[in-house]
Amino acid sequence: MIGLYKIFDSHVYFYSNTYFKYLVKQKPNRADINTELRNIASKGHIEIPGEDPEQLAKRWIDIIDKWKLERLLLFSAIPGDEDSIVKAVRAFPTRFSGMFVVDPNSNLLMENATRRIQEDKFKGIFLFPSLYQIKVSDEWLYPLYNLIQENNGIIFVQFGKLIMRPREYAGIPIVTNSEYANPIDLIPIAKKFGGIKFVIPSFGAGKFEETLEVGKQCPNVYVDTAGSNSWIADHPSKPDMRRVFQSFLETYTAKRILFGSGSGLLPRGYRYDIVDNQLKLVQEMRVPILEIKKMFYENLAGLIDSV
Repeated sequence: MIGLYKIFDSHVYFYSNTYFKYLVKQKPNRADINTELRNIASKGHIEIPGEDPEQLAKRWIDIIDKWKLERLLLFSAIPGDEDSIVKAVRAFPTRFSGMFVVDPNSNLLMENATRRIQEDKFKGIFLFPSLYQIKVSDEWLYPLYNLIQENNGIIFVQFGKLIMRPREYAGIPIVTNSEYANPIDLIPIAKKFGGIKFVIPSFGAGKFEETLEVGKQCPNVYVDTAGSNSWIADHPSKPDMRRVFQSFLETYTAKRILFGSGSGLLPRGYRYDIVDNQLKLVQEMRVPILEIKKMFYENLAGLIDSV
């Protein structure tokens, strides 16, 4: 607990050893695996964790205990690395909950998603439409949405600007298509699948007005506050974080905003500056204490604990 506030972070990547190995496998003309891992570590000034996900999970427990955080929602950061999350959550079930990234173009999409949701008890999925170049409204995804809805799950959908530092460090181009990055595409889907709670990360990551419009029309859509929100510098209106928070509080209300830090890479570990700055900001804005508690803990706990 930080002061008066318990923290349940909605956005933390679990960059396991297996994650980095899967990442390297996507690189053409690669060197041997160990050389590639050393190169990633050197270029990004980051640490490649050891092979045991439970040891990595324990390290994260030590980190969040230091900062007095209660819980984390962990994402497997690449399709195929779900088992690392399973082991982390099983080791610390009261502190971690798990989500997994899907490759929506995979022929094994439904087989894997069904097993992960129903057997491994993941809380939901993470979609990257612009990375995998598929519209969130594509009917190919309807069986996946039905699965999530039937299991009362959650879907994070990344729109707007996409930054993936480990891919940059690995020398893997991030090829995206902005045609698939508009949150407006989510409106008909959120209405059709009203039993799903959708989350748009990082206040829409540059799709500011569009994300606000989604919130006006779709009461089952949430936003998270994750990361440094560097998209602000590139946005035509150059809103500051106060304006961003105020706009989303007016449209989404405190009930549909989830705090997120965007943490993940070691040795930096937890991005305490994000939680510290955002907590200070909402207190300076005189947001009522009960509403702050919703945003920083209660909303996400309500979503996760009902799955």
